[in-house]
Amino acid sequence: MAGLNPLENTHSHHNTHPVSQKTFPIAGILTTVYGLDELPPDIYEVACVWLLHPRLQTKNTMDAIASQLLYTWDSRKKAAEGSTSHLKGLIAVSFDQRNHGSRLVDKVANEAWRNGNPRHAQDMFSCYHGTAQDTSLLLSYLPAYAFPTNSHRIMSNFVLGVSLGGHAAWHCILFEPRITAAVIVIGCPDYTSVMTHRAEKSKLRTWTETSPPGSEFLGSPDFPPALMEAIRQWDPASYLSEGNKSEEVVGDLKHRFSEKVKQHLSGKRILNLSGGADKLVPYSAGRQFLKNLKESLDNQDDTVQDAIHFEDVIYDGVGHQMTTEMSVKAVDFLCKAMNGGKDLPVSNPSSERSKI
Repeated sequence: MAGLNPLENTHSHHNTHPVSQKTFPIAGILTTVYGLDELPPDIYEVACVWLLHPRLQTKNTMDAIASQLLYTWDSRKKAAEGSTSHLKGLIAVSFDQRNHGSRLVDKVANEAWRNGNPRHAQDMFSCYHGTAQDTSLLLSYLPAYAFPTNSHRIMSNFVLGVSLGGHAAWHCILFEPRITAAVIVIGCPDYTSVMTHRAEKSKLRTWTETSPPGSEFLGSPDFPPALMEAIRQWDPASYLSEGNKSEEVVGDLKHRFSEKVKQHLSGKRILNLSGGADKLVPYSAGRQFLKNLKESLDNQDDTVQDAIHFEDVIYDGVGHQMTTEMSVKAVDFLCKAMNGGKDLPVSNPSSERSKI
């Protein structure tokens, strides 16, 4: 999958509605902020959407979705003038994930087993776990760079991640309390499951030369014990299910699972978008965890304010890519999240879609 770009068939490199970009070196990370010049001076409260790019790509991959999001929000905000008393301004942010773009130190470390990287499992997990931590770090310091005179204040933080960025977005929404909405596109919340699937398809020796096949994969050099321990602490499925295998939660574990969900996700909104024909990150890899999560949410008795909003959408026939339909759904979801979960009027749907 060298050169994989899940966005390549979705977004044109030409933006019909370009937005301003300013890049700040924050904590040694080149951080691009979209939409600063377009912020109205009379709007103090701002929402920020953190855009996390796919594996083997760079922060610039997210330019088009940033432009689409900011243009759509601005259009709907203008259409709502008079009927809505107060709407936030909006900016978006992208940065290179670890070992990508300006932060590249080892090309092989970004490759899969099939492309000659024997440490694919630990390289990928540590990369996007680090990206989630970088998001939290940058979230803390961005206002000091973007708004040094306190002209605006970031009141809400959301995340949108694609593929590798989607894996990281799961970490962000679960472990970063300041991020209250997430769009996960072709990402997976169960690392052990997706990598077990990939090990089988890659015909690793630790898979093919054991009886039964794959029985010694977990804990082998291809998936070391220390990696499994990190997964138990940070992977959504393993952390919430208290293990490293995806399985149905029952009994006391079901109660503890629900309590953790409530602790980490109360009041948050999540949109999970998957391709039904995705062979690289198949929906089946996260199915059991998502089933556990949905069952937990079905029994929630929280107030409306604390309720957890979760949407899980599968696009039939779609592979490992972010399609136009997915982009529109993601933008709609984030605009609604910025308006407290309420829809805004759509001024010109065809114009909003023209640049995708």
